[in-house]
Amino acid sequence: MESSIVVHWLKQLTEPDTEKVKQATKQLQSLSLTNDFLLQLFHILRSEQNEQIRILASVLLRRKLSKSSTTISKDIHETLKHLLLEQIQIETNQRIRKSLFELIGTIAKQDLQHEINEKIKKKLKKQHKIEITGWKEYLHLCGTLVQSTDLKQLELGMYLFATLATYCGRFVLEHWPHTFNLISTMLKTRPSIIVCEQALIILTNLVKVLQQKQYVQTIVDLIPIANETIQYLFVNLKAENTTNLLDFYEALLDCEVPNVIGTHLQSIISTCLQVALRDDNTILESVRYNALSILAEICRQKKKTLLKHQTILPPIIQALLQIISSANIDTNNISDDGNDDDNDEPVVVAGANHVLEAMSYHLSPEKFVPLVISQIEPLLKSNVANERKAAYYVLSGIIDGCCDYINNNYLEPFMTALKIGLQDVNSDVSSAALLALGETCAVLEGEISKYSVEILPILMELMVKSENMQNHNLKVIRIYYAVEELIGVLNDEHKNSIHDVLRVLFHVHSSTTNTKVRELVLAVYPAIAIVMKDKFAPYLDTVITQLSPNLSQKPNTETLPVFCTSLHTLASLCRAVGTDHCKTILLQALEFSLNLYSEIDEPEFRSAIFALGGAASRVLKNEFNTTHISKIMGYIFESLRSLDWIEDAAATENRKLEWVDEEEIDSTSHIEVKADEEEEEEEEGDNDDDELADEGMTIENAHVEEKAAAIEALGDIVENCIVAVWSYLKDIIEHIKNMLEFPNLQCSQNAVTAAGNLLISIHKMTTQTQITNEKQLVQDESDRLLTDLIPNLCTIINTSTSRSLAQIALDTIKNILEEVKLDMLKHITLLEKIAHCVQKVLAYKTKCQQENDDENDENAGGDSREQDGRDDAEYDAMLISTGGDLLPILTSIACTGKVQFFPGYLSSIIPKLQKRLRHQASVSDRSFVIGVLAETVQNMNETLITPYLQSLFTMFYQYLLDEDEEVRTNACFGMGVLCIVANQQLLGQYETILNRLSQVLIKETNLRMIDNICSCLCRMIVVSPKHVPLEQVLPVLFQHLPIREDFAEANSIFTCLNLLYEHYFTQIEPYLPKSIEMAALLIDDERVLPNAIPVIREFLRSIYIKHSVAFIQVMQTLNEPLRISITKHLQIN
Repeated sequence: MESSIVVHWLKQLTEPDTEKVKQATKQLQSLSLTNDFLLQLFHILRSEQNEQIRILASVLLRRKLSKSSTTISKDIHETLKHLLLEQIQIETNQRIRKSLFELIGTIAKQDLQHEINEKIKKKLKKQHKIEITGWKEYLHLCGTLVQSTDLKQLELGMYLFATLATYCGRFVLEHWPHTFNLISTMLKTRPSIIVCEQALIILTNLVKVLQQKQYVQTIVDLIPIANETIQYLFVNLKAENTTNLLDFYEALLDCEVPNVIGTHLQSIISTCLQVALRDDNTILESVRYNALSILAEICRQKKKTLLKHQTILPPIIQALLQIISSANIDTNNISDDGNDDDNDEPVVVAGANHVLEAMSYHLSPEKFVPLVISQIEPLLKSNVANERKAAYYVLSGIIDGCCDYINNNYLEPFMTALKIGLQDVNSDVSSAALLALGETCAVLEGEISKYSVEILPILMELMVKSENMQNHNLKVIRIYYAVEELIGVLNDEHKNSIHDVLRVLFHVHSSTTNTKVRELVLAVYPAIAIVMKDKFAPYLDTVITQLSPNLSQKPNTETLPVFCTSLHTLASLCRAVGTDHCKTILLQALEFSLNLYSEIDEPEFRSAIFALGGAASRVLKNEFNTTHISKIMGYIFESLRSLDWIEDAAATENRKLEWVDEEEIDSTSHIEVKADEEEEEEEEGDNDDDELADEGMTIENAHVEEKAAAIEALGDIVENCIVAVWSYLKDIIEHIKNMLEFPNLQCSQNAVTAAGNLLISIHKMTTQTQITNEKQLVQDESDRLLTDLIPNLCTIINTSTSRSLAQIALDTIKNILEEVKLDMLKHITLLEKIAHCVQKVLAYKTKCQQENDDENDENAGGDSREQDGRDDAEYDAMLISTGGDLLPILTSIACTGKVQFFPGYLSSIIPKLQKRLRHQASVSDRSFVIGVLAETVQNMNETLITPYLQSLFTMFYQYLLDEDEEVRTNACFGMGVLCIVANQQLLGQYETILNRLSQVLIKETNLRMIDNICSCLCRMIVVSPKHVPLEQVLPVLFQHLPIREDFAEANSIFTCLNLLYEHYFTQIEPYLPKSIEMAALLIDDERVLPNAIPVIREFLRSIYIKHSVAFIQVMQTLNEPLRISITKHLQIN
């Protein structure tokens, strides 16, 4: 076969004529079956004048070698190897040289793997080590060239060595001593920039495959010289050639072997900061972003080192402020895509925000926040607008990860600074303050509500400014974001201002001609409806009037966004306000949008329909039309099965050859050669965690969001309409399990929630059906699902790298246990699996809690954290708290069933929790530990409590005097339930307890704490009235009754009153009128728990029967509603 024939068809392949391309593809496919096709391609690669054709030949050659290596004859294979080594020594074209190196690497990797496989087969039964030699000629050439005194020969040798390290890293690592000497020499002597580059590439690729600890110290020794070399190359290379210089740091951070970085972390941070701060044309923005990404990863992995050496943190914070302040963020414009987010900010600002977020999520707020505040306080007062802007960006970046600490320690100055920023004369500064306000309100609650009095008028003033009503830009987006989030934190005292906000929103919607601004207005209504609930009903007609035109006609490309926003708004309104007020428009919109489903192929549209379907299931429940449910379920399954989220570049309609990547052949005459990711995979045994690393695959965000909406809607539907979708159960389970493992956090989180909803709904069916056979069928399905899904949730907790996903899985299991309760005793193995999950969380042993930190002792792991939670970030503490919240329900189930493993389990858990009460433990830690142990004690029995009685008594007794009211309240509750569970074992401590309660009560002002003191006294009386001086205690008790805050304590109080009435009437008689009045006030109060109602009712009935005269006298003093309520309860059997 003449090479000219192949050249002809290759040239035709690059022409724009589709028919010619098809013809060329067919001919080349036919020619590729011949024996000498590969040699012809190499001949073209070597001798053709047209560079485009040469590169195309190299691409085809490499792909053919990769895909058909087993069918290539040995003679051709060896000939190609010889020719490649010859050609690489004479080739001068840089693009062709790159192709040749890739071909050499491909063959070297294949030869190595083939040799390994053959020798394994031959020596399968032998135990001694298999010696691998590799491509001998290649290795000999490398060895010769790297020893050459000729610089060009040396550079070629380093190129070849780097290629070998890239494709056969583990093989090179086996010859580490020689390799170490070579790398060390080249980095120290720096014969040329090229040699330094290639030496760094060799080192980087070897660190990537490093698994043996014996090489660690030598690599650690190379870090300083490698770091100096990176700095040297940044100075001497052109900007476009620096893109991979920081890969070495990434490899160090990703290395499987611990302690690779050693003591050199600070120098690495320093280099990354230098790169990130270089704001000139000598460095690409993407490289600066990469440096910031490495810093963020360091914050995630090395928090203990950062906190131990606190001199590291201030320069990082200072650099981030400098980066943000020097960036040009135009908030008065928005990108052409019109997305309502902050993606228009420069990439380096996004990188700086990632570092801030990583620091706030992973560093102890007690040590991190004061450092940040000390640096931004001067900037907030600066005369330079960019410095003020940077300060507000930093505040928005840290608030999510440190919200509790800021709320407890900096709320007043924080909110004051935000208020000042909102009124800043510089538009960019006020925009940054708006962002910070929105982020703050999104994560805080409680005290922040009072600041709405001053802030909401400022926001309303901003909304009605003409430029903000007619223009859609980043600042306007942030105005409405801030309004939406601030509305969400309003408490009852400040909700009256919502009416003014609604009037402004109505005004803006009617006045603006900008559809995007109207869309922003519509998006605020759900937040208001959630806060106002039924009180939003008077405004609903106006909102529906605004929504209706958007939902009455088929949307086009321009109107689709507002159509989708209207569907989302309607869905949220339905959830918040309910069926009675918006059922008609809900059904109309659902019918209309479902009919359009097949006509509009947009993921945003499908997401909106799923949101509406989920909301409809919540408000309609059993009234949900089966036809609509059937359609929605079909669309949900279709979406969850869809692979639209994967973009396969090799499968597009413009592909030229079925066996060649489209990315590598561009018919417009420009050829981009890109190393296949497939060829960059390491040898067998590599850890391939990233399932999306397959060639040509990327995630399409809109399609992923569609899947998240679909699985969320499925969770809503199985929660509210399980009977209607019972026939789909097999598909539902399959899709939920698939989405649990989906490589997107929101999808996985929604799938976990859906799994919980499904289990709970099916278990509820077992109590609702009265048909025996049907009940058994549902019970069997419930048991099967528990066995199927609980292990999946436990696996997520143990192996997920996301703390938030693990936290949602823990919450979901807690909800399941609270529903299933004693039915879990049929699944002791599952109960034990859950218990051990909680144990791993509390011991910091789950995947998302692991720290690859050189400061950690290699054998001790996270022992110091396990001891007391010192230096926990707030997200760490939240996960611990969520895990601990399972203990009470686990204890309740295990104690009732006398589960054998549980006493031993508690013996490790209770001391572990108590260790968190270290000296200067945070308020949140104290409150969590005392609270969760109190609730756990409540569910224990006398036998189980005995080993811990003294330590728990001491703990609760000590924290009755805590400065924090929530901690005191939890300790008081704990003391009361401890007295009940311990029964007679604590009688000797009653006088001590009473003295402490009296001491506290004298100066206590917190109503919840006072309620719990009353409850504790009542519990002590129930255990042993003889050990409580009733003559002294009862006057004090009734002085502080009725309960005013903690209505959960009604049961314990009326249990005590019942006991006193039956056995100590003389002592209780003076307080009967108040007791009756108190019972009348509480018995129909929705805040009182259901289990207390029969106890209160029994108390009233006893008095009515035995002391009717006194009872009637008290009744006559009550108002009519209370008299009616008591009469009603007396008539209940």
